[in-house]
Amino acid sequence: MSSYSQLIIDVVHLLDQFDPQNQSTDHFVSEAAKNYQAQGEAERTFIVEVLSGCLQYKPLLNVVVSEFYMLDGRNFLRSECNLYVVICYLAIFRLEELGLRHFTKIVNSQPANKMHQFLRFFFDSLNLTTWIKDEWCQIYDVAYVNQMLIDPLLRWQPDINNLIDHLANKMANRISKKLESQPVTVPREFNITKPKPQSIPMPEEIQLLQTRRKIPRSTYEPPKEQQLLETLKRKNRHRAEEHLMESNIDAFRCAMIHETEHKRRVLSEIKKEEEAKMKYTIPKPRPIPAQMMENLPIKLNTAAILRENVLYERRVKKELERIDNLIEGGYDPSKFEEMLRKKDTELMEQQLTDAQRHCLEGKILLEDAILAREARIEENKRNAALQKEEVAKMMQKHAEKRLQEEKEARELVERVTKGRHNTKQQKLKMQEDKQKMAKELNKETEELLQQALEKTNEEIRKKSELIREIRAMQMVPTFKHKLIDLAKPAGHNLLIEMSIVELRERLGLLKEAQIKAEEDKRDRILNEKQAKEQLLLDKLRQISLHREALSKKAVIRNRNQRKYVGGRTWKTVVKTRSGCLNFRKHPNTVLLSGVGWYIIAQIPFQMKPALSVMLELMK
Repeated sequence: MSSYSQLIIDVVHLLDQFDPQNQSTDHFVSEAAKNYQAQGEAERTFIVEVLSGCLQYKPLLNVVVSEFYMLDGRNFLRSECNLYVVICYLAIFRLEELGLRHFTKIVNSQPANKMHQFLRFFFDSLNLTTWIKDEWCQIYDVAYVNQMLIDPLLRWQPDINNLIDHLANKMANRISKKLESQPVTVPREFNITKPKPQSIPMPEEIQLLQTRRKIPRSTYEPPKEQQLLETLKRKNRHRAEEHLMESNIDAFRCAMIHETEHKRRVLSEIKKEEEAKMKYTIPKPRPIPAQMMENLPIKLNTAAILRENVLYERRVKKELERIDNLIEGGYDPSKFEEMLRKKDTELMEQQLTDAQRHCLEGKILLEDAILAREARIEENKRNAALQKEEVAKMMQKHAEKRLQEEKEARELVERVTKGRHNTKQQKLKMQEDKQKMAKELNKETEELLQQALEKTNEEIRKKSELIREIRAMQMVPTFKHKLIDLAKPAGHNLLIEMSIVELRERLGLLKEAQIKAEEDKRDRILNEKQAKEQLLLDKLRQISLHREALSKKAVIRNRNQRKYVGGRTWKTVVKTRSGCLNFRKHPNTVLLSGVGWYIIAQIPFQMKPALSVMLELMK
């Protein structure tokens, strides 16, 4: 295997070349693996795995490296940040796999001062358990951070501390004992008598199931014979219809084609006789007893009562409006229907014209589209010719530009060869300028550190003085016992402050007011309940009146149908508050009379039930 320093340098070089905005991780790793095909399998595997791990856990590693540069690594170059990324990745994820011996070799292959400073910062228990843990928990789950990242690092901390001490002795040119790796536990097998191999029994024969035939398709399809029969029936029917048409056309004039009245009469008598034979006597249903028909109890709730009441009121209102309309002269809807019919015909004609117009517009649009397509093709041809001319001009310009660039490159090479003689002096001058800038920067940092130290000392002094004052105030004795007077306020200087006695009186007044309000509310609810019950009783009484009127109307209609036939007159007397109203029925008129006879209107006889219902409601 190659030296560890060369492997680490190769990985750091690849990380410096990676551009996350323009390259993908997988493609970059595969390209790196192809470039290192000449090396051994172990070296190539190490480089590929470390490179892919550093790219995958880049946010996790940047947390540690960026804080290292902010706190302990301010004197190190920022261009070497990928070196610390690789060491941090190996310490977190590959320390168990590499072992302490190989990890120590990797660390010793790098500069001692850099590794000492970074490992001392990273494996500090205070840093690991405080801010590093908090930052990592923002990226990954808390359980994963504790079990897979923090706990292994704390477990390896004593061995890494020995490595840090070794690096410190190396920096101070002190001889330190060689770090001894922990002995690896080698497992040994137990000396157990090996059992004899068991004889493998012969496998039992598995009886194969008989393969069943598939269900034929004819099961789910109608038979062909039935289809053939249906086709034959249709052909025979068609042939019979043709023969019938021919016989009707070629029939003799003397033949009787149409049926006579005697024949129709005989056929109807035969049909009636057959229907009479097929008829059977239907038993008549038993009539319902009169005791059950009268005063049937009906249990109604509030919603049913109000609903039925609204129904009867609506019927009465509709009937009265219809009677008034007929009395005033009626209305003939034939003109309105004729007008609607005309509008429908006009609408149909308009729709037909619109459909024809849309059809013509579609044909016109199709012709316009064909013309536009031809025009677009011609335009594309012209544009293609213009583009070819522009491409030829651009190629000519490009050739001229290439010649000009080659000329400028030759001039630049000549200038560079001339200026190489003055490079040594420029380098010395740049080094001197950098040394001056470094000295000024160190001086400014020392001044800032001195100011920060003075500021922290001043804050510590102020805090100590404040602590002494608080302790002195705590040492002052205080009187804890205080006499309470229930008749006086507490003395907190509040606007609503009152004594306990006054508070008790006010609470008693509030309780009396609450009891009085509850009694008033209880009385109001009781009154509302009684009013609702009275309203329901009134509605029930009105519904019963409606039902009685309808039942009387039905009884009178049935009695009149049984008693009177044709144009005989009827007479009904209804007793009202104003007197008696006599109805006399004529085939075309209805007359009302109180004191004398008055002709109301010529109303058809079918209006009599509605008038009787109206008069029943007026009682």
